[in-house]
Amino acid sequence: MTMTKGRLILAILAVAVIVLAIYIYDLTRFPGNIKDPGYEKQIVTAGVKSTFRDGVVYRHPGLPPMIEVKGDYYEMGLQYGVLLRKELTGGMDAMSRILRWNADEMGVPLFAMTALVKFKARGMAAGLPRGYREEMRGVAEGSGVPYDAIISICLMYDIGMGLDCTGVLMRGRNGSIIQGRNNDSAGFGGEELAKMTVVLRQKATGKNAVTHMDVPYFYMGVETGYNDKGLCFGEETLYVKKPNPDGFSLPYLVRMILEEASTLDEIYPYFDRYRVIGAYGCVWSDLKNGRGAVVELTPTAWAKNELKDKILWNFNRLYDPKLAGQHLPRRNLIGSNIDREAIAAAFPAKNEYTIEDVVSFVRALRGPDGTDYSWSGTKFPVCNWMASQMMIWDSTKDGFYMAVGPYYAARQDIYHYFDDFSKKPELFMPAVPIDPLVEKAAQIENRLVSKDRKLQAFVELAAQYPNDANVHFLVAHKSFKLKKVERFADSAEKAYAMNPNNPEYRIFAGLAAFRKKDMDRTIALLEGAAARYPELELYRLTALERACAGKDAKKAEAYAALKKTLLDTHGAAEYYEASLLPLVEALEKTE
Repeated sequence: MTMTKGRLILAILAVAVIVLAIYIYDLTRFPGNIKDPGYEKQIVTAGVKSTFRDGVVYRHPGLPPMIEVKGDYYEMGLQYGVLLRKELTGGMDAMSRILRWNADEMGVPLFAMTALVKFKARGMAAGLPRGYREEMRGVAEGSGVPYDAIISICLMYDIGMGLDCTGVLMRGRNGSIIQGRNNDSAGFGGEELAKMTVVLRQKATGKNAVTHMDVPYFYMGVETGYNDKGLCFGEETLYVKKPNPDGFSLPYLVRMILEEASTLDEIYPYFDRYRVIGAYGCVWSDLKNGRGAVVELTPTAWAKNELKDKILWNFNRLYDPKLAGQHLPRRNLIGSNIDREAIAAAFPAKNEYTIEDVVSFVRALRGPDGTDYSWSGTKFPVCNWMASQMMIWDSTKDGFYMAVGPYYAARQDIYHYFDDFSKKPELFMPAVPIDPLVEKAAQIENRLVSKDRKLQAFVELAAQYPNDANVHFLVAHKSFKLKKVERFADSAEKAYAMNPNNPEYRIFAGLAAFRKKDMDRTIALLEGAAARYPELELYRLTALERACAGKDAKKAEAYAALKKTLLDTHGAAEYYEASLLPLVEALEKTE
């Protein structure tokens, strides 16, 4: 019996529909079915050390696991997946919660977010060198976690790109160089992500050995690390108007460089050869030659700034004037870079620095006037509630120094990790106290819950600490962002009444008066206020323009002109109309 042409076409279409349905269904599942790969019996464990083939992992209580793998890329991935299987499979629950939380934050159905992440990851993975893809397949084979889930997390940085970090280079004794870094990753995935630090050394056949300390466990690229030739790397995320989805993944470009390069001069040709997806401030140090540089990468061009003086720091902004125009306007309006720049500028100038000086820098909370930036309005210190890792390299020392924690990591215990992983890390500097109220606020900020639930938690915190001005301000600030206008006005007035000398409290009290239709008080408060960053100034000018409209037309026009100049300077008119103006307009509406 033969099939007619029409029936054959229908059969082919039916199979195609089934295949497409399976493909779409698979895209929407995370992580998918985790299998038992059956390698457990081949693992040999003696105390804190476990081995599988040429791979070895050390698990010391209370410290991140340290794992070394060797061979070709697939073999390294297999060793990694087998030896870290319990961390990988356990971490999948946390990654699922992070994905669900991000979907909720963006107002996107979870299945759609999952499908988008997997779809993007497949495209990005296809552009990586074959060896890195084979390594990820090895991780999937060794752990039993589906390959799609592995690549989604291995490429999560390029998909999400939502971190704030700090980098610094200092000139040490006899021309040596010291590099420090805070990795502010907790804000991307809360305390869940902060728990998943691993120290990984990859010894690919014929390549430099690369050691990196990243989150989460699944990360095969390098966001922070070094090689056995003395090249060290740390990265600060930047934000550009036009990312390049066809560009090269930064963490894997960095890994390629560390595997192949030995000196600072050897890294630069890679940036001519490869264009990256987003924008990044890359801090490099060449420990053996006493050199260091900040390299700014964008999808269209790059620039370098080598260490010439005694200290060079880098935060989340483009410094080179030729590249600055690519910066996303909203990032130029917020105050985190301004705050950290102020703290850094007040750091003591010395002819030579020590590792203790670098610790002081990455632990810094206070501004030049002594203000504690961890608890004063929306100020953002160098060591902050998002900081989950702190790393330091010193060319005169073996290995590196690291502290981890769910927040304010640099203020946790700092350990000296040795290049020989068989040596247990030693405590280098003990933790320094964090104010209990500041710590409670950090705990709230890092929860994987909605903005509304975080606001409610801060309301409850204010009830516990009714005499603390800043906790009332935080309630006001978060209420303002969520357009909870009555709660905003009441909390803003409380904060200002308790501390009328804080300029930020004064501006929000002026906005509260604007909400209550008291235009005379609005003008009196806002005209005498000083905004320390552009976004706050835009709120001030907008309210003043509107408050003066019915009283003094010339004043209203003057404030409108100042606002326009500020928006033109930062190219932020569109962002202002879409995101900032509606917040002020919400204050005008009658409930």
